[in-house]
Amino acid sequence: MADRDGYKFMQTCFTCGSGYQFGPGRYDGKHIARYGIDVCRSCYEGNWDGWAPHYGEKIIVHLNMKDLPIPAVNASGFLPRD
Repeated sequence: MADRDGYKFMQTCFTCGSGYQFGPGRYDGKHIARYGIDVCRSCYEGNWDGWAPHYGEKIIVHLNMKDLPIPAVNASGFLPRD
């Protein structure tokens, strides 16, 4: 759904694929610049200790496609959340 200026404020979560509102006045997601992805609040908050392995694999494929660096895993053995 877009407003009259063409801004798309309904987004699709990169990790789980669900839809969420990201503007105007309601921001139910997070842009993660390091990975160049947008995720819903539920995925962001649910992966506070790093990205679960099934999401980590998807993120690594994305990073390889975009020729972006893959960060080292954190102390939990997961890709860092941010």
